[in-house]
Amino acid sequence: MDAWQGWLYVAAVVIPLAAFVVQILGLRLFRKQTALIATGAIASSLILSAIGFGSYFIASGGMPSPHAEGHEGESPEASPAAAGAFSEGRAAPLAWSGNWTWVSLGRGLLPDRQPLAIPIGIRIDALAVLMFLMVTFIATLIHVYSMEYMEGDPRYPRFFAYLSLFCFSMLGLVASSSVFLVFVFWELVGICSYLLIGFWYEDRSNSDAANKAFIVNRIGDVGMLVGLGLLWTQLGTFDIAEINAGLSAVEARQGDALGRITSEDPGAVWNVMIGGTERSIPHWILVLAGLGIFAGCVGKSAQFPLHVWLPDAMAGPTPVSALIHAATMVAAGVYLVGRFFPLFSAEVLLVIAYTGGITLFLAATIALVQVDYKKVLAYSTVSQLGFMMLALGVGGWAAGLFHLLTHAFFKALLFLGAGSVHHAVHTYDLRPLGGLRRKMPVTAATMLIGTLAISGVPLFSGFYSKDAILASAIHFVSERPGHALLLVLPASGAAMTAFYMFRMWFLLFTGSSRGWSAAGLAPEHGQRDDPAALAHESGPRITWPLRILAVPTVMIGWPLTILPLAVAGLPFHPVLEDWLSSAAPLPAQPLGSAQSWAAATSLLVLVVGVGLAFLAYHPSKTIRRIDPARMAAHLGGLYSLFVNSWYFDEVYQALVVRPCLAIGRRAAWVDRVVIDGIIDGLAAITVALSRLDRAIDASVVDRLVSLVAGMIYVLGGVGRRLQTGRLRSYLMVLSIAFVLLSVGVLVWVVR
Repeated sequence: MDAWQGWLYVAAVVIPLAAFVVQILGLRLFRKQTALIATGAIASSLILSAIGFGSYFIASGGMPSPHAEGHEGESPEASPAAAGAFSEGRAAPLAWSGNWTWVSLGRGLLPDRQPLAIPIGIRIDALAVLMFLMVTFIATLIHVYSMEYMEGDPRYPRFFAYLSLFCFSMLGLVASSSVFLVFVFWELVGICSYLLIGFWYEDRSNSDAANKAFIVNRIGDVGMLVGLGLLWTQLGTFDIAEINAGLSAVEARQGDALGRITSEDPGAVWNVMIGGTERSIPHWILVLAGLGIFAGCVGKSAQFPLHVWLPDAMAGPTPVSALIHAATMVAAGVYLVGRFFPLFSAEVLLVIAYTGGITLFLAATIALVQVDYKKVLAYSTVSQLGFMMLALGVGGWAAGLFHLLTHAFFKALLFLGAGSVHHAVHTYDLRPLGGLRRKMPVTAATMLIGTLAISGVPLFSGFYSKDAILASAIHFVSERPGHALLLVLPASGAAMTAFYMFRMWFLLFTGSSRGWSAAGLAPEHGQRDDPAALAHESGPRITWPLRILAVPTVMIGWPLTILPLAVAGLPFHPVLEDWLSSAAPLPAQPLGSAQSWAAATSLLVLVVGVGLAFLAYHPSKTIRRIDPARMAAHLGGLYSLFVNSWYFDEVYQALVVRPCLAIGRRAAWVDRVVIDGIIDGLAAITVALSRLDRAIDASVVDRLVSLVAGMIYVLGGVGRRLQTGRLRSYLMVLSIAFVLLSVGVLVWVVR
């Protein structure tokens, strides 16, 4: 890549930041124009990203063939940029990077006593190119959608300013070449989510949701900071490409069938080449660093057990939910695991796989019984993120990131569709709704496309990415039969996904409106009994983003062989999977027959999930239906467990929140009664002593001084009277004094 191509991405990152600054400084001046400024800025970033994608495609010689050209990490020269200058990557895959040394710390911090440089810069490779295109495309449509959805809100200008900052933060995270800059943008993403989730902070539940998201993410970030610190001190570099290059070549990979770093001796030490210098890192530190970085990803991507914040994040405006769930915040954790993939040892990858598996299963079971359609989508996001993490954990790097990209499109479509429904009916409750297909045909059709994609129906994008995940899981389990649960969990999760998504769609759009009374509920906010009575299709600024998103939702995962540009002899692989495979930091393992088994499994669980949803929730009169109420009664305690989200919030309330609040109240009591009491007591004693001192001063000291002064004054008065100015008076006084003196002397002599 040439330098100008890299500068396109620099501009794409900076433009939303410039828009944010202009909007914040001109909130009063540009009240109505802020939406246009923000939308124009992110649209400009989209155009630059599209130009960058095209130039990258041409420069790389067209559609890459998986692993034909090598992999990032096979050579330290994969990131050849020197500090202070941009340069062109020479090793495959094609990459462009540029770093500047921001600060260089003194000698003595590293084992070899070399100064520790902290670089800032960007790195653009195949993954970054795709992420840029995805983030800017979805964000642009969300901006257009928000112009109508948020119209009339008193803080309309501020909303778009926050969106601009959010987009800048995510694009900066994607482009960052150094660990330091990744952490800076990582925290910026968290701050933006806090501002947007709590945007309507007048409602206590909204501000509580924002606080919950912020605090839960900080828990994970502590682990991430520890992990990054361990890497920094051991490897002496912040450059992600150098870290990946060094760890990709570790000799410990040669003994593992899946190409992972593995050792039976936790005290083993691995030699790593960093920038031409050999460094060593103990295996146990590598494990701790990997777990620490993954802890941050667990928080950001809402993985078990830090998944509890994401459903509450629905408190924010629906466009915010779409942006968080599709293109920005939750994608950041999965993206970072993919970026640091060579760092994770076999032990850490297994933790990642099981964390993803548990998350996808738990969230799917909760989504089965939700009556809030926005919450269905929220738990669906948690579950789909679990699929991605499981794929990465079992070695399916391309599969996990492929699903990240396809999921972004259909989840944005589904959330914006949910916003369109709410815009029409003003409730998120599924129970009184129904029959909206006739009143909202565009919303119904586009949400059906999103539902088909996320359920894994063939020819829709979700089928190919989910199929790739199942193939990776089957291959892993075939090599490690003891971990069969890592196949059972995604297979059952895929079936539940199809069930709860079609359940939601059937309840919203088929049959006829049920009304609040038929559902045994009181109307919300003083609504009429039938919330869908006055429903109508949303305006063009809402429906056109839905139509546009429906296109990539269908096509983004299509294989090469069914595209118009199909070339004879190319394998039946999805385009994006091929592209990502060529950029993988480690060679992909041949899946063999796992792909066929995955396709069969995917179709089987799809039929089961959709079939059960149809029998339970489609209002067909020709097919004998399953009664959902009887189904819930048969589940008994299990149903209550799902309805109450496995009681995670209650457990956290009992084990963390209430004890912390109790400690806080005790600390407040100690502060108020003991510490403030001591300080106030000392102050009171000081005041009392000062008052006593004032009383003594006024009653004794001042009176003595006044008495002496009075006596002197009296004597002075007497003396003044004696001074008459007449000689005979003075002679008389002298005579009297002489007589008295003589008498005194005589008395003294006689005695």
